[in-house]
Amino acid sequence: MTATASRGPALLSAAAMIAAGIAMSIQGTTNGHLAAALGHGLYSAFISFTGGFVVLCLAIPFAPAARRGLGRAWQLVRRREFPWWMLTGGIGGASVVIAQSLTVPLFGVATFIMSFVCGQLLGGIIVDNTHLSPGGRRAPSVPRVAGVIIVLLGVVVSSSGALSHGVPLWAPLLPLTSGALTAFQQAFNGSLNTASRSAFAATFTNFLVGSLFLFAAAVLVRLSGVPISGFPQLPGQWWMLIGGVLGVMYIGFSTVAVGRLGVLLISLLALFGNLLGSLVIDLLFPVGAAPIGPQTFIAIGLVLLGVVVASIQRRQRWLEDDD
Repeated sequence: MTATASRGPALLSAAAMIAAGIAMSIQGTTNGHLAAALGHGLYSAFISFTGGFVVLCLAIPFAPAARRGLGRAWQLVRRREFPWWMLTGGIGGASVVIAQSLTVPLFGVATFIMSFVCGQLLGGIIVDNTHLSPGGRRAPSVPRVAGVIIVLLGVVVSSSGALSHGVPLWAPLLPLTSGALTAFQQAFNGSLNTASRSAFAATFTNFLVGSLFLFAAAVLVRLSGVPISGFPQLPGQWWMLIGGVLGVMYIGFSTVAVGRLGVLLISLLALFGNLLGSLVIDLLFPVGAAPIGPQTFIAIGLVLLGVVVASIQRRQRWLEDDD
């Protein structure tokens, strides 16, 4: 096999993750607006995530391969050949839409993305250093650790600008935590994809578990006395409801790509798409109290520098594989 042919699937996976990152930045905007319409971020998170689950359910009757994959996944769990606790990756996905709904209205998409990806990189280093990742263990290296530190500095710069506009201290920590959880989510989903030979089974399980988790959380919020203020008026605000479809795109792409690229690298590639999409959105359709300013561009520059530094070792491995 030629070097170009062997590198093709990796490049295709990389392009898919950039597209998934752009989709995630759009999802953050839609979920933020939906939260404002419904009166609470958890209501928005439940509707967004469940929308993705409904889309997957509608696809099952028309996809025999998806049904076979679900059957294989169920048999693996029933025979205890796949650990049941690795089915909980959807909770990590649920934490993302919760963080989006609660924090994007406070400081916009760009700051959310940078805080989120910083957590994802930290989680990626941890997960890649274990045997949880389907692609095998990838030990931490000086470039990877240095890259994450630079990214963290960029998040600090970005968050300081947001905090100066009255954003509460907990707000940047929420997407950071959800980012760390998604590193485990990607590893769990990727492992189920590998074991069942079905990306659909892994994605479906992810959305099923996440939807159940968010349903329970939304019920608790409602019982606490927080009313649902109203649903968006269709078709004028139909775009508020596409977050679930975009989530399916992100989870599906990352589930397939993680086995080839590893958790850390797919996080870096998604970051590029995140930054591109979020910066355009915040410039054209500003959301939140913290406006785009010089600190935002400085932070983005630091984050991209961290991405380059952290990916040095992996790019060298590609070159070695080509030789």
